[in-house]
Amino acid sequence: MYRPGPATATGIPGLPVEHRAVTARALTAAGFSPASAQRYFLRDLTIAPPAPPEYPLADVTPITDPPGWQLELTGTDGRHAATAILRAPTHETAGMAVLWQLTVRHAHRRQHIATRLLGQCLHHAAQHGAHHLTADAPDGDIPGACLLAGAGFLPLDTLTVYRRRL
Repeated sequence: MYRPGPATATGIPGLPVEHRAVTARALTAAGFSPASAQRYFLRDLTIAPPAPPEYPLADVTPITDPPGWQLELTGTDGRHAATAILRAPTHETAGMAVLWQLTVRHAHRRQHIATRLLGQCLHHAAQHGAHHLTADAPDGDIPGACLLAGAGFLPLDTLTVYRRRL
C-alpha cells in the first residue's frame, strides 16, 4: 500500500464524495470525470492506545521532509522486509500523524509483517504526541482496507480527484 499522503492541508487532493455528493454531481455536470479515488481512514489513538510493538522491532530513522520517521523491518534472513513512512503530528495537522507509506517486499508478504509494522507505527505516533493517525488506500484495495480496519481505523470517506474531460 503506497500513497502520497492524507487529506490534510498538506496532503493529497481529493473531494470527499460521500460528504460532498452535490459538489461531485456538479463537477461531473461541468465536464469533469473521476480520475482516481482512495478511501480515507482515521484511527483515534486516545480511546484505545496502541500496544507496545512486538518482535520484530523496526529500525526508526528520523526524516525531515516531511518531518517524521522511516520505520524499516528486516526479515529473519537479514534482508529488508518492509518500510513505513510516518509523518509526525504538527500544529498544521492538529496533532494528527499520517501514515504516508507502508510497503512490504513481495518475498515477505502473507507473514503478518504489515500488521506488525502498522502496530509499531501506531505506537510510535502515540508516543510522539499524536491523538489520531490517518491513512488512505486506493479505492478497491481490499487487503489495504482490511489491514487498516483490523488495526482499528475507521473509513471516513472516499477522496476523488477529478480531471476535466476533453
